[in-house]
Amino acid sequence: MAWETKGVRSVKNAITIKGQSNFKSTAKDILITSQLRTALILNKKTKARNYTLETINKNVYIFGIAMDQDEKKEVIDEANKIYDVSKVIPSIYLANELSRNKL
Repeated sequence: MAWETKGVRSVKNAITIKGQSNFKSTAKDILITSQLRTALILNKKTKARNYTLETINKNVYIFGIAMDQDEKKEVIDEANKIYDVSKVIPSIYLANELSRNKL
């Protein structure tokens, strides 16, 4: 159904089933997400509101739009700096890639 929507150029399959998680792992995931959100807010090179963050089993999923390649790199670097992150899975588009002229 996603492919049938007018203007769609790509569809990401980023579904993860949490499965059986315990309080400790859920708390760690929440802490990781909170630390990354704070880092993005404090970082003058990033616009934190442009990103949705989700952490599942220490894997950080980042969805959003970066103004340029430098901002995209900065967001990924911030995620990789956080203690206990296993993997960073970015789905970050550049603003110029989303131009209406390209649809």
